[in-house]
Amino acid sequence: MARFINIATIHFQIPEHGNDDQRKVLDQFHEAESMLDDTGVDLVVTCVGMGSIGQTVTQAESAKHPGPMFNAYRDFAMHNKCTIAGSIKLEDGGKIYNALVFIGPDGELLGDYRKTFITNRELNNGISAGSGATAVDTPAGRLGGVICFDLNFDELRDAYRMLRPDVLCFSCMLHGGHLQRNWAYQCRCYFASACKDNTSNIVDPHGRVLNSANFYGRIAWARVNLDRFYMHQDGNNIRFPEIRRKYGNKVLVDTAPDLGTAVMYSLADEISAPEMAKEFGLVGIDDYLAVSRQNLGR
Repeated sequence: MARFINIATIHFQIPEHGNDDQRKVLDQFHEAESMLDDTGVDLVVTCVGMGSIGQTVTQAESAKHPGPMFNAYRDFAMHNKCTIAGSIKLEDGGKIYNALVFIGPDGELLGDYRKTFITNRELNNGISAGSGATAVDTPAGRLGGVICFDLNFDELRDAYRMLRPDVLCFSCMLHGGHLQRNWAYQCRCYFASACKDNTSNIVDPHGRVLNSANFYGRIAWARVNLDRFYMHQDGNNIRFPEIRRKYGNKVLVDTAPDLGTAVMYSLADEISAPEMAKEFGLVGIDDYLAVSRQNLGR
């Protein structure tokens, strides 16, 4: 069944550490909040600068001991009845993590992602490494977190591919270039980035940028449908006309001829995209590719 959500990512502008960093960071968040309040947003992603610049290690927070950062995210989520992926220095068991906290519409902590591949600077500053890919089920879909340096590591991307997230929330001071698009394609999901340099983007499962923001406006926004079926066109595309004849405006088949792939989205209330795919005998892309892998052993 169609499952539309509105995604917004907040571009970051504070350039470097200085005096009263936490106040500056929170002021910038509240400025973005004023642009997002009451707009119907379902998922908001913040930049890692919120935690890395806005908090020292001694200012780390937790759900049991919330501080200004956690409270700002919780209040925003509750006011807007949305989910927020908020950058924070997270304390747990005496360890400090560079993390994204996923806070739901009721202000509850639904889960968190802790940066897996920390830098030597972070290690020397008392930051601990997380334990790997984490998917959290939220009202805004199944979410995963990716923080800064993580984007360089294919093994983390491949672990997320197995977890099948709807949206990967990327929080970074840099952009990541083509890697953003690669992660979206490889994980068959949306990729929502909140960055400082270049732009903050929302990328679709084909790896195409849907919307971007930088210091002009600062909010990247896209309305997306999470009910999808990802496939290669080979062997499937001959069925597209038949699918369109039956379901008409209740289905969208979005093709990417440069990749040879297609995503089918259900726009119906009574049937999901995977159910449509099963009805017409469509083969998902990972099952399709698995056949060629099996042929290697013949």
